[in-house]
Amino acid sequence: MPPTAAGAKPRVFLVAVAAMLTIQIVSSFAIQSIPVLAPVAAPDLGVSRHDVGYFMAFVYVAAILSSSAGGLLAARYGAVRVSQASLLCSGAAITVFGLGSVWLLVPAALLLGTGMGPPTPASSQVLARVTPPRLASLTFSVKQTGVPLGNMVAGLAIPALVALGTWQGAAWVVGLCCLALAIAIEPLRPLLDVEPAARAGGGVLAAMRDLFLPVRRVWNAADLRRLALVSFVFTAMQVTFGAFLVVYLVQHIGLDLATAGLVLAIGQLTGAGARVVWGAIADSSGRPALTLACLCLGMAAGAATLAMLDTSWSMAGLAAAAILYGATAIGWGGVFFAELARRAPAGTVATITGGAQFFTFSGALVVPPLFSLLLTLFGSYALNFALLAGVSAACIALLLPLVRSERG
Repeated sequence: MPPTAAGAKPRVFLVAVAAMLTIQIVSSFAIQSIPVLAPVAAPDLGVSRHDVGYFMAFVYVAAILSSSAGGLLAARYGAVRVSQASLLCSGAAITVFGLGSVWLLVPAALLLGTGMGPPTPASSQVLARVTPPRLASLTFSVKQTGVPLGNMVAGLAIPALVALGTWQGAAWVVGLCCLALAIAIEPLRPLLDVEPAARAGGGVLAAMRDLFLPVRRVWNAADLRRLALVSFVFTAMQVTFGAFLVVYLVQHIGLDLATAGLVLAIGQLTGAGARVVWGAIADSSGRPALTLACLCLGMAAGAATLAMLDTSWSMAGLAAAAILYGATAIGWGGVFFAELARRAPAGTVATITGGAQFFTFSGALVVPPLFSLLLTLFGSYALNFALLAGVSAACIALLLPLVRSERG
């Protein structure tokens, strides 16, 4: 049986972190490729560039369901096997998107969401088992850097691939990356996956039948419920940044696609580094809930800064705005998932993480289309980002009981 945190060898710990980080990078690369491709793909597809918000809503409908099922399936089949299936779904989705048919957009979005949900509960299962408790927030933060790193790769690589060929060809390259990684991680299954004797029975049909059991478990525990509700806003802040920044900078600030992608990459890279820093702060202070509350304030400041952008801003100013937003709205993931794992009952980390992601992904489901709708009605990015700033600041109230409990 794979080792527990108390008995994990350093080699197993390092392999687990590296594998889960790589899976997260490629998964995020596939997801973020769509918003980066939107400005050039939309005319060929016959849709508006702003419609990327609606596409992402379909992605998160599927992600909400697959994340809950993914936690149950990871407990039954192992994290590597579930991650392989997720990568294949993501690769198939981006390949279908690259076919360039408007009629295939919804199937591509649903496939992409199906691949998006399971990697986090699957990786949480592995990392909670092999990570020393004193390094929990830092380890989960390192793994969660895969999200902004994958987004950064998309911001840099997709414009380059489009310049070398076509946007369809760029999409197919992403699909091949997903397939290649799914094959490459097969040798890790004996090391990282649970053994058959440790698996709950019932298979895929049982996981579908119990689909909302993880959600109920999270909702019925007050501390977990507060964390889940806060993550609704956190992920809305993060996804809005990734989904709309490139279009915002191209259409309203007048940047070209490559420069806008660079600004996005700067914000994502900052978020990747900030995740490690915030994780270290949470571990060294022993107050992860207070760290999350500080992140709320930082997100509010970052969103307010984006609300003030106009054509007079220099490249340095745009980069600074992306850095401020990225450090907080992208930097929260590791601290959040480590705190979730710490508060989960023993042996339920994958299940609880999957249940919490129902709320996490719901933020991404609700807010991007609402953002698009408000743009259609009022045509103002400033209004939208100002609203996000206010909601983020209000989340501190949800975290206060957890912050107070840390003082005891």
